Amino acid sequence: MIWFWVVIISLFCNAGAQLLDKFLLTKKFPNASVLTFWTAIGNLLGIVFIFWEFNFFPGWYLFIIALLSGVAFTVALQFFYMGMKKGEASHIAPLVGGTVPVFTFIISYYWLAERLTFYHQIAVLLLVVGALLISFEKSKKYSGVHIGMLWAVIAGLFFALSYVMMRRVFLDETFSTGFVWARLGSFVAALPILFSKRARNMIFAKSEKQKEKAKSGLGILAVNKSLAALYFVGINYAMSLTSATLVNALAGLQYAILFIMIYISTKKLPKFFNEHFTRKEIVQQVVAILFIIGGLAFLVL
Repeated sequence: MIWFWVVIISLFCNAGAQLLDKFLLTKKFPNASVLTFWTAIGNLLGIVFIFWEFNFFPGWYLFIIALLSGVAFTVALQFFYMGMKKGEASHIAPLVGGTVPVFTFIISYYWLAERLTFYHQIAVLLLVVGALLISFEKSKKYSGVHIGMLWAVIAGLFFALSYVMMRRVFLDETFSTGFVWARLGSFVAALPILFSKRARNMIFAKSEKQKEKAKSGLGILAVNKSLAALYFVGINYAMSLTSATLVNALAGLQYAILFIMIYISTKKLPKFFNEHFTRKEIVQQVVAILFIIGGLAFLVL
C-alpha cells in the first residue's frame, strides 16, 4: 500500500501549490502576467531532460506541435492566474480541473480520432454537472457566475489543447523530446509579457521595497514549484508501483484536499486567506467536488 500513501502525499503537494498560487496573486504578484512570466522561467528547468533520449529535430511537424503545446500551456497559465485573481481558489481550481478532461475529449475526438466509451460519456456528464455547480460562487465580491469563471474555462481549454498536442508528439517521439521543446515553447510564449511596461516594472523591480517584495515572492514561488514537482514525481512513481488506473482514479481527491486546506486557512490565517463560506455554499461545493471526483473516476474505467 506504499503507492496509496505516495499518491495522497502527492495530492497534498499539488493542493498546497494551488493554495500558494492564490497567495502569490493576492500578496506578492498582483499582476497575473508577472506570475505567468516567472512560472515560464521556472519551466526552463525542464531542459535537464535533454540528457535522456532527446531528439534535437523530430521533424518539422512534431517540432512545431511540441512548441505550440508549450505556448498553449503558458496561455492556459495566464488565464488560470487571471481566474484565480478574480475568484476564490476553492471554485476556480476545481472548475479548471473539471473542464480540462471535457475539452480533451472533444479535441482528441476530432484530431486524434479517439472515441468515447460508455464510461467516458458518463464521466463527461458528471464533470460538466460538477463544473456547473462549482462555478456558482457566493462571496463578498460575487454572487453567482462571474468573469473569473470564464477565465477558468478558457484556461481549461488551453490546458487541454496543450495536453493533446503533447500526446500527439509522444505517439512518435520520446518523452524528453516533447517535454523539452514544450518547455522552450512555454518560455518563448511568456516573452511578450515584457512589452507591458507595468509588468516589466514589476519583474525588474527598482525600488528597495519592490525588490524585497519580489525577492520574497520568488522564494514562495520556488516552494510552490517544488511542491508541483514533488506531485509530478510522486504520481509517476506511484504509477510505477501499481496500476495507472488506480492512481488516476484518486487524482480528483486533490480538490477535496484543497477545499479543506482553504477552509482551515480561512479560519486560522484570515490575514492571508479569507474566502467566504456559508453553510449552503459548503454543501454545494462538496456536492460539486463529488461530481468531479466521480467523473474523473469513470474517466479511468
